[in-house]
Amino acid sequence: MRQISKLEIETQVLKALKLDSNIHNIDSIEAISGLLRRSAGFLCPCTEKTIISNVEISLKGLVNDIETTSNMIKETLEALISYGDLLEHQEVSKEDKSSAMLIYAAPPAFVKIRDGSVLLLGILPDRITLLPDELESKIVYKKHMRRLSSEGNADLPTELIQLDLFELPLNTWLKAPKVQTASSHISRINKMLDVALPSGEIPGLMVLDPSKSVHYYRGRWVLPDNLSGRFIARRRQLYGADIWCYVELDAGIPQKFIDFPIRGSIWRGCDEAWLMQAAIDYSLGHPQSYRFRPGMDRSAIIDFFSPVPVWIRRQLDTLGEQVDSSNCLFSYMFRNSDVIEIVKFIKERFWLDEIK
Repeated sequence: MRQISKLEIETQVLKALKLDSNIHNIDSIEAISGLLRRSAGFLCPCTEKTIISNVEISLKGLVNDIETTSNMIKETLEALISYGDLLEHQEVSKEDKSSAMLIYAAPPAFVKIRDGSVLLLGILPDRITLLPDELESKIVYKKHMRRLSSEGNADLPTELIQLDLFELPLNTWLKAPKVQTASSHISRINKMLDVALPSGEIPGLMVLDPSKSVHYYRGRWVLPDNLSGRFIARRRQLYGADIWCYVELDAGIPQKFIDFPIRGSIWRGCDEAWLMQAAIDYSLGHPQSYRFRPGMDRSAIIDFFSPVPVWIRRQLDTLGEQVDSSNCLFSYMFRNSDVIEIVKFIKERFWLDEIK
């Protein structure tokens, strides 16, 4: 029996994921995205933790630093959910009235963007690729995105529809909340917390401390300790991922809270929490920020230091493409001609400020 080398395994995995082993590594975002999609095809509906664990197990022994790769898996899963390959919905059990956030594989679809190319979305449970070989070979895999150029094929959308892919209108995919001021948003959410019932102790509570630097997101999460005031938080539940919430503390003791997403909302809990935190940071005079870096060939790179809601991420995916980050949470590259538009969008919708 012949022993297979680590390199041979990596090459075969990349080939199965339709990736070029001369360009991509097994721990690249492109490969991790493919593994997450494949796992989701087999496992969904399931919890976020189930998918992450499955991919972590498959990469053990193939990557040098599993802890770093694990963080990348989590961040890439978030990108796939924001992008639309995966859907996140809350499931409620009638028996014990508990709820868990479950991940579902989105059906095969595409979005036609401004330059005429299409973004491919969704997963087929029994197949890695959505398309026949002649189209599959033309897909450009860039980080979590799958892009297909319409150059030389004016009937590409029609062809994709005939292959049973659903066309998702661009305006629907990019849907965002109405433009509002940070103060009006805070006021609306505070009014909801004002009328919340007393909570008592909240086990496993972690809060996002606004006094911590907006340039290091992970370092902002702390135990309640002796904090007083109102904070974005996450609370533990018996099954599934921690629940996003907005809590009032008095010397570290919870007084009351409301959960995100707010009842009737179309957004995810994390989207609402990240929006509220951005409003809080802005109102305190230290807004979350972005940073410019020069790109290549009439382009610019924008670095982000905090996670952003789905409607921000999709706008970034439409106008730019994700690139390797540098001392930040994630980065996107844009053509110089699109920079003014994207900066206006992130300032209006998320109150970000540029690091000078």
